[in-house]
Amino acid sequence: MLRFNIIQINIILIIFCSNAWTKNFDIDIIFESGFVFESQNIFISNIKNTKSKQDIEDLIKSQDWIARYSLKFTPFSNKATLNILNRTPQFILNNEFYVDDKLKLFKFDNTLSNLIIVTGPIGDMAMVFKLIESIENSNMANPLMIKKINFNFTSGWIIKTDRHVIKLGNDLDDNKFKSLKDTLNYLYDKRKIPSMIDLRYKDGVALNYGE
Repeated sequence: MLRFNIIQINIILIIFCSNAWTKNFDIDIIFESGFVFESQNIFISNIKNTKSKQDIEDLIKSQDWIARYSLKFTPFSNKATLNILNRTPQFILNNEFYVDDKLKLFKFDNTLSNLIIVTGPIGDMAMVFKLIESIENSNMANPLMIKKINFNFTSGWIIKTDRHVIKLGNDLDDNKFKSLKDTLNYLYDKRKIPSMIDLRYKDGVALNYGE
């Protein structure tokens, strides 16, 4: 799980009020999840150009990387505080979106490129998480590191790890997940490292030890 430190940024904004006079707003922006995305830099640049409190609210609500926020203007004062909690991406979908643990999609801005890459016409994001958990939470003392998950209607699900390519086919039921777990545990116990594990067949598992 990604961990980030709290970062606080102080910004002076010129707010143009409806009665045509200007007012300096001193806004403390606190990124509770740390400074993670390039989108945050863009946000800071854009918030400097807002002309009203409503503009600020609208800008914040348009940021898909924000999970939660709190904006408070101090009465009879030029001060305001904006607390922002970022979404935490778990994988990258089709090089277009990050996906967080709530299955929420938000724009992939190339900031975090070392996450699991998922490609294909994915209709069920929950299934991706189930695949990731089934491998990362295996009983192996040295769990596999997933690099890429691909789905297509011809070959089904294919997982590329740091040690194996795992082919699962289209149907992912409880029996398939049990077979995956049993196979990984067997290979670990026997200290065997096949380059490919094929679980698409009902009558057994095919292993390939070639390059």
